[in-house]
Formats: sequence, C-alpha cells, structure tokens
Amino acid sequence: MALVSLRNVTKAYPPAERGGAPVVAVDDVSLEIEPGDVYGIIGYSGAGKSTLVRLVNALEPATGGTITVDGREITALPERDLRAVRLEIGMIFQQFNLFNSKTVEGNIAYPLLVAGWPKPKIAARVAELLAFVGLADKAKNYPDQLSGGQKQRVGIARALATSPKLLLADEATSALDPETTGEVLALLKRVNREFGVTIIVITHEMDVIQSIATKVAVMDGGRVVESGDVFDVFSAPKQASSARFVSTVVKGVPSPAEVAVLRERHEGRLVTLSFRDGDASQASVFLELARAGVEFELVYGGINDIQGRAFGHLTLALRGPDASVQAALAAVADRIDVTEVA
Repeated sequence: MALVSLRNVTKAYPPAERGGAPVVAVDDVSLEIEPGDVYGIIGYSGAGKSTLVRLVNALEPATGGTITVDGREITALPERDLRAVRLEIGMIFQQFNLFNSKTVEGNIAYPLLVAGWPKPKIAARVAELLAFVGLADKAKNYPDQLSGGQKQRVGIARALATSPKLLLADEATSALDPETTGEVLALLKRVNREFGVTIIVITHEMDVIQSIATKVAVMDGGRVVESGDVFDVFSAPKQASSARFVSTVVKGVPSPAEVAVLRERHEGRLVTLSFRDGDASQASVFLELARAGVEFELVYGGINDIQGRAFGHLTLALRGPDASVQAALAAVADRIDVTEVA
C-alpha cells in the first residue's frame, strides 16, 4: 500500500481580481508514493510543486480530490486530528526555519516538547540525532554561529525528532553551495537507507533528482506531465517539459544552431548514438566502426550515471567511404539508437 496517495487533487485560490477566474496552483494531480521511496517532484518556479507539498502535510486544504497519508485520508480531518498526522511528517526548508533564540539542541528538542515527551527521553533523542548528523560538538551553539550546511543538518535532525515515516524536503539545498549540497544529499540518503524514512524532494534542480531520487514527477502549470523511475524519465523523456529539464544535465541531440557550428569545425558525417543501460556498450560500438575502417571523432554529448545505470548521447563525426560508414551504422543500429544529424 502506498504511504502517500493523491487522487485527482486540486488546489485553487480565489481570483486576484473581482470577477476573475480562480488561480489553480495544483490541477488534478494523482500520485502514488511507496514506503521507502525517495520521490522527486520537479518543476520550474510556479509549477505548483511547493503548493503540492503543503497539501501533503495539510498546511493548506485541498480544493478537490483526496490525499491519504499512511492509511489516513487527511483531506477531511479536523485540525485537532491533523496535528497527530503532522507528527508523522518531518519537514525541512530552503531557509532552514530555525529558532535563532534557541541553541542547536533546543531547536531539535522543540517538536518533542510540543509532543509532550518527558525531559530525559528528549535529552537522549537529541543526543542521538546530533551524533547522526555529525553535530554533537555544536549542541550549545546558536544558529547564527553555524554555516549553511550545519543549519540544514540541524533542520534534518529536528525533522527526524519524532521518528516520522515521511520527510518532506522543500528546496532543501537551494541555498547551499555545490559541495555542501552533496553533503546534505548524502545525509538524506542515509536517512532513507538507515531509518527507512520515505522522502519527498521538492526541487527545481535536476542534479538533485539525479543524485538522490528513485522516482520523479515533473510538474508544469500545476499538473504532473510525466512521472516514473528517474532513469526512465531522464533517459527517454516523453514530454517537452521533461525534456527541457533533462537537457540541463544531459546533452542530447545537438540543436540546429549547434549543428551549424559542428559542421564548421568538423569534417565527416554527423550521427548521434544513444546509449542506454542494457544496450550495446560504447566499446563494442567503437570497435565495430574501427573494424569497418571508419574514422570517428566525438564532437558533442556525454554519458550520465544515475545510481549505477548509464545512459547518454554521443554525436560523432564519421569519416570514410560512404559504403563503409553505412555498413557500420547498419551493424550497430539494431543494438542502439542511431540518429542522423540533420
């Protein structure tokens, strides 16, 4: 059974002007998020992804549809019952949202105080989490004495305090530099692997999804336009919105303008070879070209790795007798996709 299930969920806000149409931020979204998933939700600014996450933890009510979290349908629950549901959902934020007047340990302890835990149990839990996120020596520090990465580690520890089954990360790395982003993502992987916490990652950064997520949904205009395993969506996007995102981290077939530049710089016939995990290897394809007496030069593209599975597109300039080039391409075309560059 899915840990989080959204069925035909809609969120509309009142019109900006009298007599205008409602502003639809989330439009008929259906998703199933299984226990143990790291589920990425990606989209450009205004796509509706942050609104969607606020619906999941019931910070805002849905206009239509149903949302079920851990077997409880939350869309019709009164506020007093929603408080108990939220204890099962941790949240980390882009700007950390720490209490500047509280120490690191005070920030982590806060949700436990709200939940009514006894003080000895709180102290033990805070110590455990500080050790887990690598901040045991910062317990007495205040947020303004910490780096951005350390603040986000405190945010993760606080989100884990009540042992939630679900963790929501809303643009959790957007305020961090690339090195710190990698450290925080590695920590989230540990949270998922060691605690079995299901994570929903809201982001506009494709490399974050590539690094951590197992599944992804692409949002555009409030709707989910494509969803599935990260590898499948990245290696063969079916929608234009998805392809635009993928192109930010994966070089595909060169554009007409790029082709014009390539033709100026390189002689020969331009073809793009598309490799996907399970297809023929690069080595075997290059060997086939060499056996046919075809010279080749890599002029565009690259190979990407998503959690141990490789895919990518390589554009080559091929030189040799036309018959030899054609025979070599025919020999590999049944094992990989070959695209003639126009």
